[in-house]
Amino acid sequence: MSTPIESRSDTIGPPLEHNDKDRRDAVAHLGVAGANIEKLPDLHGFEAGIAHTRNELLVFFAPESHAIVLSGTLIPVPYDTLRSLAGSRAHDLAPVDGIRGMFVRADNRFQVVYATPDGKAAVAARMWGATGQDITKDQIRGIPGAVPEISISGASSDANEQSGLQGLSGGLIGIPSAPEVIMFIDPQCIYSTKAMHILQPAIDAGKVRLKIVPLSLLDYEDNGASTVNARAMLSLPAHEMAQAWVNGRLNPELAAPEPDSGEKLARNTRIARQIGLIGTPTFVWMHRNGGIGRIDGVPTDVATFLTSVAQ
Repeated sequence: MSTPIESRSDTIGPPLEHNDKDRRDAVAHLGVAGANIEKLPDLHGFEAGIAHTRNELLVFFAPESHAIVLSGTLIPVPYDTLRSLAGSRAHDLAPVDGIRGMFVRADNRFQVVYATPDGKAAVAARMWGATGQDITKDQIRGIPGAVPEISISGASSDANEQSGLQGLSGGLIGIPSAPEVIMFIDPQCIYSTKAMHILQPAIDAGKVRLKIVPLSLLDYEDNGASTVNARAMLSLPAHEMAQAWVNGRLNPELAAPEPDSGEKLARNTRIARQIGLIGTPTFVWMHRNGGIGRIDGVPTDVATFLTSVAQ
């Protein structure tokens, strides 16, 4: 999801550095949300595995250090071959923990591809840190147009209307008097589930109210289950959507989706594209002065997050 960018091939910034906190075991942290981890045979120098709950599944690849995980699809073609074929459409990214990557643009779409440690294959994937931080977004931030920003022109009593966010379909969880935050999720996204576990105490305490908006970003790795579950969620009454997802009660096999669920999902996707969303969870909220706040990924400092939301 991007706007046109300049065609050139270079390295975006110096190699990324991570502090000791970021170097925690990223594979172990997949289990924070209660996921089961099943190891698969190593592939091209990566450890591979599946993290899954009853309703969610994530195929991942990790280097020996476990400093990061990649969630995506293995491409059985040498990375250097893909890089050569991409030519000027590709932008080389700063390596992270020795893993090379490139941002490849085709018309108004893009894909981020990483090399396997042995270079004999590649992974079309997103890279995540040990605490759920979106490293891929940090890598591509310096590419013009790759990560569009939301902008609100002037203060407004209805910033939602100016930004287009009023058209989103989702379910609310939390008391009506609490500050409201839009939470974009993929029902199959393990990091969205992790974020809910982290924020649930604040929701129960009346410190924040979430509007949970489903998208379907992971169809490429879950054989379409993201769309099926997102439509199932959008087929429920608004007051039931969030709880059904949070409590694992989405049962798309029991009933056909409502006819308008596909339209709602498409509208959510259009709005997500307009604000430059490239992954879930993503949080967006309106400040009292009409400005906008945003976090991409799992909140790592809940207290700071809640303070910003209340402003």
